[in-house]
Amino acid sequence: MTTPLLDVRDLTVTINRDGRLITALDKVSFSVDPGEVLGIVGESGAGKSITGAAIIDLLVPPLKRTGGTISLAGERLDQLSPKAMRRVRGGRIGFIFQDPMTSLNPVITIGRQLCDTIEAHLKISGDRAKKKALEWIERVGLPNPDTQFKRYPHQLSGGMRQRIVIALALCANPALVIADEPTTALDVSVQAHILQLMRDLHRESKASMMLITHDLGVIAKMADRVAVLYAGRVAEISPVGELFNAPKHPYTHGLIRATPMPSANGEMRLDQIPGAMPGLGAVPPGCAFNPRCFKAEGDCCSAAPPLTMKESVAFSCFHPLEKEIA
Repeated sequence: MTTPLLDVRDLTVTINRDGRLITALDKVSFSVDPGEVLGIVGESGAGKSITGAAIIDLLVPPLKRTGGTISLAGERLDQLSPKAMRRVRGGRIGFIFQDPMTSLNPVITIGRQLCDTIEAHLKISGDRAKKKALEWIERVGLPNPDTQFKRYPHQLSGGMRQRIVIALALCANPALVIADEPTTALDVSVQAHILQLMRDLHRESKASMMLITHDLGVIAKMADRVAVLYAGRVAEISPVGELFNAPKHPYTHGLIRATPMPSANGEMRLDQIPGAMPGLGAVPPGCAFNPRCFKAEGDCCSAAPPLTMKESVAFSCFHPLEKEIA
């Protein structure tokens, strides 16, 4: 059995709202194996981005990690000092943000930003760092690396900036890359190129990846396994093929049915999950999904279902689905 590279157990994040502690992540547990791409999916407000930020200790107050453990290659990240955690960020863990314009320093050249990251984590400097930075500019597909090296972020297009963000995330040879909605701010045509680049670089680097997205199409192309979040809890964790063909949790089933796809007669099918994701502090008792669930019964409203393992799938549901999607 493979030892996970990243192991997250009972991760809990709260927000202090006028002296009242509200749970944003409720005992979230999952793992990422070496070389694996784990997709993290769910509607807006499910807790996807908070999960990524909590792992690298970049939660913005009043959000605060208040429970659980986070281990990278056996080392407890949740016990590191802020100084030690800064060495992990950008070094052992790379992060790709969803808005490249806000994740790049607008007053520092692209080349200098790459060199700073390389020098900080690989302990090389001067011409060697510059050479490596130029190599990464070329690897992410930008023409004329010497010219791009001297440019500022505002002189690049959105797609070019995102390529630089990917280079920054990978240039220090991290063991794990966390990508938070990496194509959301881009045009559809550019998204396809960025996803192909990420696939190619993932194969080359053999780094593990945690891919946070609301787009199941991206998950189908990129992920090996998928963790579905709902209202700050894990609904289901499954290999990608089983997730799409035979989801166990009704919420996962609803997400798949809500994804536009042609039916057998060629017509576009698009179903809708009734209701809406509960806001912070408004999660109902029992299973958080029970007000929207077509399978909800009395026990669903009285107790939160535990995460249950069945072969290669884990799910939090008292009444899991048994049949494949038609």
